[in-house]
Amino acid sequence: MRDMIRIGVSACVLGEKVRFDGSHARDAFITDTLAKHVEFIPLCPEVACGMGIPREKVRQVDCAGDIRLIGHESGEDWTDRMNAWAGRLLNELEQDGLCGFVVRNASPSCALMQGKIFSTTGGPVRRGAGFFTARLLERHPLLPIETEERLQTPLLRENFIRRVFVLKRWRDLLARGMQIGHLVDFHTRHKMLIRAHDLRGYRELGHLLGESSVFNTAEVFAAYGALLFRSLSLKATPNKNADVLMHAMGFFKRDLDSRDKQEVLDKIAEYKAGRIPLIIPVTLLNHYARKFDKPYLAQQFYLNPDPAELKLLNHV
Repeated sequence: MRDMIRIGVSACVLGEKVRFDGSHARDAFITDTLAKHVEFIPLCPEVACGMGIPREKVRQVDCAGDIRLIGHESGEDWTDRMNAWAGRLLNELEQDGLCGFVVRNASPSCALMQGKIFSTTGGPVRRGAGFFTARLLERHPLLPIETEERLQTPLLRENFIRRVFVLKRWRDLLARGMQIGHLVDFHTRHKMLIRAHDLRGYRELGHLLGESSVFNTAEVFAAYGALLFRSLSLKATPNKNADVLMHAMGFFKRDLDSRDKQEVLDKIAEYKAGRIPLIIPVTLLNHYARKFDKPYLAQQFYLNPDPAELKLLNHV
């Protein structure tokens, strides 16, 4: 079992000079902050499938519904070579236990949503996933994937970090063996986090576990994992987080005096208004959970993240 979280990343984002013109697209958050807490697996799909440095630009072209990867000037078709390489790589990545992926924004091979797709009939250019990322999404639809540009947005960065760490804990759970008791403990410790993303999914997961038994363990784990990461794919917005924080505050209605209650309410309101990061009210509530001995709250990953996760959230 690996302790370090492994994340795939477009090599140019790490500062490797692999772009079409021999330049890089180094991102400071990725290289200076995230890199301290994860193990990166860097790759450049275009170089890996045989393109040189420097090289002709390529673009995605919609040929009657078939997306091809074509040289901009020469018309050379790289589709089959990219598909062959991507197929081999995706098989290998399944063994690597990746917990996330950071891709280069707007790249014809690595874009998440902003890759240009041209038409052969003169139609307007549309936007979509890059050629490699589209295959990554197809093989791993629930894998946390973001671009280096979108990770500059605090809400998107926070959601990505949370999902990456949940996936690592899920993989660790599976490595221990599928036991319903372990799954119930996992769910209990993630309740508030799941609720912050998807209240309906949170209730469905609880219902699923309520109907589980030792006779359908494999089915329960499969259904739970699919529903969990579907729920986590929904954004934990400030409004959702504020609702969860207020729910947590309810555990202290007989413990906090009026001044302390008002301080918590003020911090939740400041977070909801975008004036302070989520980690501030979370840390405050976690302090009270320990001070007043609230074991349910103290074990919540939402209030008490892993040390590496906490350090990353401090940068949000």
